[in-house]
Amino acid sequence: MPGERFTTLYVRPERPTPDSSRARHRVGTLFRETVFNGHAERLAEYFAQELGIPVPGDGRHSSDWQQLIRDFPTPEFLDTVTLVYRYLFYHAGDAVADRWRDAVKKIFAEENLAYEIDEVGGVHPAVDSEFQRNRASTVAALRSDRHDNVRELFEGVAKYLNADPPNYMKAWRAMFSSLEALFALMFPYVRLTAEDVERRLRPVAQRAYDGDAAAQKAVQSMVAALREWVEASDIYRHQPGAEEPAEPPADVAILAISSGASLLRWLAGLDADRTADRAA
Repeated sequence: MPGERFTTLYVRPERPTPDSSRARHRVGTLFRETVFNGHAERLAEYFAQELGIPVPGDGRHSSDWQQLIRDFPTPEFLDTVTLVYRYLFYHAGDAVADRWRDAVKKIFAEENLAYEIDEVGGVHPAVDSEFQRNRASTVAALRSDRHDNVRELFEGVAKYLNADPPNYMKAWRAMFSSLEALFALMFPYVRLTAEDVERRLRPVAQRAYDGDAAAQKAVQSMVAALREWVEASDIYRHQPGAEEPAEPPADVAILAISSGASLLRWLAGLDADRTADRAA
């Protein structure tokens, strides 16, 4: 892009990050804008009411807000984006609120934070957008009565992603449960393990693309991807008698959940085709 900063184009983290001191500093400097001159103290009162946290110096100076932004835990830092938008919308007008929202959006994008900001200032994990793109088509693939339980388990993924804060561990486990339920429909009395993916699914997948050598070769990699996905998921599943694993990093969980949704949709298609063939 012509005229863009070098660091914006070429020195970005490979993966989105859940927090950033640079992003916090840049958001903090927004409180120097003149729009806050007549609102800072009332905004501080609003923060105290909504979060139960006093703003240093009652928010009289922009440096008070910068200190607050610097010291906040991550969830409260993200809440700040929404609360400021909400306050400005009702007390300064929607155009002013939208300028705040768009300025923070730009900062989040340039600093590669793992969040998106909706039209009314709400902050959501970046996985939401990717997951929502997969979600509608995956639910459509699970529309038959046969897949009711699988669909219900899959919808649980969104519940945990939309929690405050997002529960990536439970979202990943719900994703695994939905795949496990579908695998059990396809192969009764068989658990979803890496061994059984190889032993049970591979021949079925290859038969599904019989006569298409290129597709059969590609599907070998897809089966291997599911096998490896199961192995990765097992690391974060609770095993009886074992210590509870640590929470997965957000970027790892996001990758696993998004990949799991795509794999679920593919398996649902295979299952639907097999069921139709048996009924014919």
